[in-house]
Amino acid sequence: MSDLDFGVTSFLNSFEKGGALASLFSCTLTTPGNLGSGPDIENYKFKCKTASFPASEITANEVAYMGRTINIPGNRESQQWTNEVYNDEDHMLRTYLLEWLDMLNGHESNKRSEEFSLVSQYTGELNVMQHAKTAEDTTNTVTFHEAWPSSVGEITLDWETNEIQTYEITWEFSRWSQSQWGVGT
Repeated sequence: MSDLDFGVTSFLNSFEKGGALASLFSCTLTTPGNLGSGPDIENYKFKCKTASFPASEITANEVAYMGRTINIPGNRESQQWTNEVYNDEDHMLRTYLLEWLDMLNGHESNKRSEEFSLVSQYTGELNVMQHAKTAEDTTNTVTFHEAWPSSVGEITLDWETNEIQTYEITWEFSRWSQSQWGVGT
C-alpha cells in the first residue's frame, strides 16, 4: 500500500471510532449566585438546540523588513459565542436571561445593579460537551469562563409555521479552555 492510497477503505479506516457526530452534545450553564437558579437554568441542557466549539484566533502583526512584509503573532482575538435554544410556553429561561441583562444595564435606569459590581457577581460558566456514540463518555469539553449574555435574540412569530420557537443567545467570555488536553488552562 502506498503513502498516496486514497481509497475508500483507507479513508474509512482513518476514523478509528467512526467520527464525532454533531448531534451528540450537551451544554450546561452555571450562573451568578445572586441571580438564583432553578429549573429554568437546569433545563438549559435540554433547551440548548445548537452549540459550537469556539474558534481560536491570534492576530498577525505585519512588520516591514527590507521591502518585505513579515507576519508575527500578535494578541489573541476577543470572541463571542452564540447558541440557539428552544423556547417553552412559560418563557422561563428567556425571562431569566432577560433579567440577567437588565441587571447588567437597566432598561429605564441605564445603570448596573449594585449586586453586579464585581466581575464574579455577573458572570457564569458555560460548558459544551461532546459525547461518544458507544458509551456515556464525554470525549471533549470546552468551558467558557467569566461568561455573560450580551444579547438575547428575537423570537419570530408566524402563522405559517408550526415549529417550536427558538432564539439565539450571544455570550461574552474572558477565555475558554478545553479540559481533555489542557488547552487554555
